[in-house]
Amino acid sequence: MNHIERIKRLRGSFTEDFEAMLITNPRNVRYLCGFSGSSGTMLITCDRAVFFTDFRYQEQSAIQVGKTARIVVFKKSLVDSLRKEIKKFKITSLGIEKSMSLNLFLSYAEELKIDLIPTQSLVEGLREYKDVDELVCLKKAFAIADAAFADLMKVIKPGMRETEVAAHLEFFMKMRGSEMPSFDTIIASGPNASKPHAQPSSRKIKVGEMVKIDFGAVYGGYHSDMTRTIFMGKATAKFKKVYNTVLEAQTAAVKALKVGIACNRVDAVARKVITDAGYGEYFGHGLGHSLGLDVHEAPALNKKCKDKVEPGMAFTVEPGIYLPGWGGVRIEDVYVVKPDGLLRLTATPNKLLELDF
Repeated sequence: MNHIERIKRLRGSFTEDFEAMLITNPRNVRYLCGFSGSSGTMLITCDRAVFFTDFRYQEQSAIQVGKTARIVVFKKSLVDSLRKEIKKFKITSLGIEKSMSLNLFLSYAEELKIDLIPTQSLVEGLREYKDVDELVCLKKAFAIADAAFADLMKVIKPGMRETEVAAHLEFFMKMRGSEMPSFDTIIASGPNASKPHAQPSSRKIKVGEMVKIDFGAVYGGYHSDMTRTIFMGKATAKFKKVYNTVLEAQTAAVKALKVGIACNRVDAVARKVITDAGYGEYFGHGLGHSLGLDVHEAPALNKKCKDKVEPGMAFTVEPGIYLPGWGGVRIEDVYVVKPDGLLRLTATPNKLLELDF
């Protein structure tokens, strides 16, 4: 789907409360016009689209935005140029995104002197459904991450610091075409693995313990996300029990993930498996989330989200068990929901991986 079509879809969600909409969220700007720089704002009326940027991005915007919107390279200030366009179009009420900062809202309210109407995730609602172009970028981001993980498995060894492992993984992703890590890479060995979002430390990994690896690549602005928990050496009986419980929970959730089911019901399926195994209190986060231009998007697979699963949505499925003082296991894969099934974006196998040293 091209950007002009996305803008048309956004206009279809306009209400009588406002005559035009101001897009300030950088991810939403990129979704609507393709601009990937740090200074970009869009004004969208019922029949026009204007893109504002500064001198630094004059050439870049001409290439990326093209004919999607009329480009205004402001010289004095954004608000000055915006005021002129609002006056030209005789706009008296302007829809704004709920992600706008209070400081920016107060500044615009004072400078523009028109009604600013907060809107509820209009662009984010469109972004829930991935189109063909978005899937191309997602598939590439996941292919990069899969290949980088395979690279890491060839070099990881006892004695490496967690930070060193993270550096290797991020280097491998960058060398394979990732624009940046999707988020701060998580490498958690031994007892550190009991922390769901542990930060890599100077701790050296050892034979006879687990290593939880949560990471992602970015391609075309789109994020991948994958978690694997490997074992350094021959896995212990306890690790195998915990790992197989998490894998069983993930498998059951993936089987339940289909068009029409409520998101919280998918979460409940995985949670029941873990609870029945006696680990319910050690699975404290949601089962998963959507992803795309942001690594965390709506809707989410958790206890509170009652949204129905629909074709085009992409979800992480990442159950986990975290035992303080011992460690933890999380297995995460990503699926795109199709009308007749699921498309698995993660290619790396999720079976128990024991590294021999």
